[in-house]
Amino acid sequence: MRPYNHPVGVRLITKNRLWILLGLLVFLNAALSFSLPHCPTLTAIGDLSQCALISVALGYFLKITRHSEHRQRFFWGFFSLGCGLWLVVQYLWTFFEVWLGQEVPNPFVGDIALFLHLVPMMAALAVRPDREPTETGSQLGRFDFAMLLLWWLYLYLFVVIPWQYVSPDVVNYGRTFDVLYLLEHFVFLICLTAVWLQSRGTWKTIYGHLLGAGTLYAGSSIAASFAIDLHKYYTGSIYDIPLLGAMAWFAAVPTIAGQATVKAESPDTRTPSTAWIAALALLATISLPLMAAWALSESGIPPQVRYFRIALTLLTMIAMATVTWIKQRRLDKQLAQAYRDLREDSLTDLLTGARNRRFFTTTIDNDAKQAIRAYSAPAASGPLRNQDLAFYLIDADSFKDVNDRLGHDAGDELLIQIAQRIARAIRYSDVLIRWGGDEFLVLSRYTDRTDSVSLAARVLSALDEPFQLTSGASVRSTCSIGWAIFPWFVYQPDAVPYDEVLRLADSALYEAKKAGRNRGVGMLPTLEQLQIKAGELGTKEARLAEQLGATMIRVEPTPASDQLQSHSAAFHAHHS
Repeated sequence: MRPYNHPVGVRLITKNRLWILLGLLVFLNAALSFSLPHCPTLTAIGDLSQCALISVALGYFLKITRHSEHRQRFFWGFFSLGCGLWLVVQYLWTFFEVWLGQEVPNPFVGDIALFLHLVPMMAALAVRPDREPTETGSQLGRFDFAMLLLWWLYLYLFVVIPWQYVSPDVVNYGRTFDVLYLLEHFVFLICLTAVWLQSRGTWKTIYGHLLGAGTLYAGSSIAASFAIDLHKYYTGSIYDIPLLGAMAWFAAVPTIAGQATVKAESPDTRTPSTAWIAALALLATISLPLMAAWALSESGIPPQVRYFRIALTLLTMIAMATVTWIKQRRLDKQLAQAYRDLREDSLTDLLTGARNRRFFTTTIDNDAKQAIRAYSAPAASGPLRNQDLAFYLIDADSFKDVNDRLGHDAGDELLIQIAQRIARAIRYSDVLIRWGGDEFLVLSRYTDRTDSVSLAARVLSALDEPFQLTSGASVRSTCSIGWAIFPWFVYQPDAVPYDEVLRLADSALYEAKKAGRNRGVGMLPTLEQLQIKAGELGTKEARLAEQLGATMIRVEPTPASDQLQSHSAAFHAHHS
């Protein structure tokens, strides 16, 4: 999270001054509670003071939300949502008592918002911003939060609402609301205690203040609820003093986090931050059939209440099943993407970003079969256009010298730049593979053997310019190239396997380096070999011996003009 940097004129009230003002407001209300009898003035002061405190809390929570990042933004955003619902309840309460000048009805229309405003705060604790995420599960955590929100809403509708609307009963309504509200506060405090015990540093301080404010709020709100049922509560009474203290405490919590940069701690791999909210969501889902069984078996309740609870349970089961299905679909997509990413990583060289030898092993059989099928077709009467498979082995010249003089980090950077230049010189259909060390392989698909020299020329030209390293050093590292074409025999394309052709490319690379480096050597069948028809090749050994008489094509820079030239010569490789 970023620390605050407020310009002059819009700077928030400093922490100490805010705490003093909040304390004075609470002290003023306490003094009035003991000195004034129940009267409209006391009621108005009490209601407006509560509205002011919750508004300040909401403003600070929204401010710190805007200045936070990633998981901390969700954390403070959930607390903002909880304070927003709390403020709606207080505004409704003030509307009845101050604006209309009448007592708040019991049951109160804002009770459902009062009950639900703690749910986003519990969800904020499940986000665990003090822990760095160990997995990409934040979106799945939102589904779990949605299921918990549905469950708490269902619980309220199941337990409380029947006595408010289905079969009105003020006594049962007040009793069930108080019990359920007490349970919600208890769960909230248990969650706060758990995260406080597991946290450290500044976050432990933040959770500690939230725990203190939550404990004071729970005690005061439960006491006020029981006082309402006993007709002993009025706004501005002594029951409001701890409630005002809890509101002021909540308003001060964001300023504690806003005075310093709050950093997340290293992840705890033993207890992922989203694991327990998922477990709670699962328990909530399992509880629905049990609640339906309770509704069916409970005696002494009106039939309409029983029918309402059963119908509500069925609808909630459908809703939660829908959320579970959507979550599972998202999970399946993430698992599929993770598998694709893992497969991509396993086929990619981590340093250069080029493909690795495992990719070559995985794909070469299909590439070779494709070339063989093209030449095995009945219409193929000779060399075809753009149906060949070319192997270009590229070795960086003098790379060891760069490593020895400038260090391995400079060598790694040079390899990355070499790979980038080669990638820009080849076609989109070609594949760049890091063959090992400072050696690369370009697998040129759908190419033409008569034009195979052009790719080698482009690569030589691309690497002829000096490389600029981040250390400021200028390094010149040319390359040597050896290449060969598959299939070797166009009239019997499967006569020589691709691995033998690859060995010919390696022999050509050896010739290029022996000839002075910074050049390319390619091997193609002789004209006589191209004329050999199927059935004229004899044994396998004869065919392999025949391939050794090949045409060698040289590509090298011309010193005078720095252009590339090529010529051919007979070449006899040593086959082992």
